[in-house]
Amino acid sequence: MKKYLLIFLLLTLIMILGCSEKNQNSIQENGGVSVNLICSNNKNECTDRNFNDLQSFQVFKTAIDSAEKMPGNLNYIAEYNLKIKFQGQTTKTFHLSLGTDRDMKGLLVDLENTNQGYEIPVIHANKLRELIEG
Repeated sequence: MKKYLLIFLLLTLIMILGCSEKNQNSIQENGGVSVNLICSNNKNECTDRNFNDLQSFQVFKTAIDSAEKMPGNLNYIAEYNLKIKFQGQTTKTFHLSLGTDRDMKGLLVDLENTNQGYEIPVIHANKLRELIEG
């Protein structure tokens, strides 16, 4: 009888530990990343959006990584305030302007240096437009 009780306790313990590990994996499934867009331009119809999935995060990361430094001073109106939380809890904030013209590049401005702008290539700007529009 003690043998069966011991086996039952071991199986219960294994099942509990297995479920706990699965729960932790689902919490960390997206790698702890998130993207928050806050509409900052009242003239255009835009909506605040939050993205917590890895696929959406990757679209934003690719667009940011592909952005090229622009020469000269900036004269722009930010369409969105963009806040990205990377793995390891590092957070970066930007101004993002995409507009609606699918032939136009996007504009990205790191809020650590608002005098420097970065152009997002049209292909990546369009992927962002599609993601944001839903």
